[in-house]
Amino acid sequence: MRRVPAENLTCCPRCHGALADDAQDSPRCTACGASYGTLGGIPVLVADADLDAIDLRETGGHLPTYDCAGLGIPSVDAALARGDRILELGAGLDTHRAPNVVMTDAFVYGADHLDVVADAHALPFADASFDFVFSLAVFEHLHSPWIAAREIARVLRPGGSCYTLAAFLQPLHGYPDHYFNATESGLRRLFEDDFEVQEAGPSRCCPHRESLVPGLRMREMARELRDDATAPWRTRWRARRLDRALMTAGHQFLQLADEMTRRPVGHESWRQIAPAVEVVAVRRDGS
Repeated sequence: MRRVPAENLTCCPRCHGALADDAQDSPRCTACGASYGTLGGIPVLVADADLDAIDLRETGGHLPTYDCAGLGIPSVDAALARGDRILELGAGLDTHRAPNVVMTDAFVYGADHLDVVADAHALPFADASFDFVFSLAVFEHLHSPWIAAREIARVLRPGGSCYTLAAFLQPLHGYPDHYFNATESGLRRLFEDDFEVQEAGPSRCCPHRESLVPGLRMREMARELRDDATAPWRTRWRARRLDRALMTAGHQFLQLADEMTRRPVGHESWRQIAPAVEVVAVRRDGS
């Protein structure tokens, strides 16, 4: 059964007014009168939401199942250990069930994995509702991530903290779109107006296999050429060699990646090609 720890925290994403207590199946704002829908009992607190478009329970959105408590992310682990009131943006199929963790996503991938459907650009939570906010591989899919950073600041209490992991050198991926990748300085800049940035850099929480995706796309291109009977034999031979070389290089990289990135020169090189970057920041008083 789905948890509902968010019911006393939510508000209208348009005006931040209170939602009527007697409208569980069709949440309604008592201030501006806006009405919202539900999917599988999950409130969809997004203005003008297309319920069919965000319902991916049967038609798509292939995501991995995970538990945010088992990812080994220090700031997330610390917030869980403290018992912080936590907001996860883009929770997807996170199976964690602690009542102090409010899980949101812009889409519904499973009927029992979310508390609220929300747009990160207009969060349906009151000011200073949370102690900690985190998102994993979400910011590259936001059309205006600077607005989302401001919204995170708004719903965090002064002194509260956030953790954001975003794509750096990754190819296009995800549903429904992929807008922006971030450098570590770019991700830092998104949070500098409202936060004190404590850490920013390449993320070890993104698996090294993500670095191999460009090579996999190159292998697909090479194999198509290799198998084209109309191509000159020398071209097909070169394509075969390229496919095998990329396969070998990928295998060797995975074997050596941890050791290489622990060394100073290797780490500096990895900073320039890491698949993801991350930032840890604390909300300033009076933001």
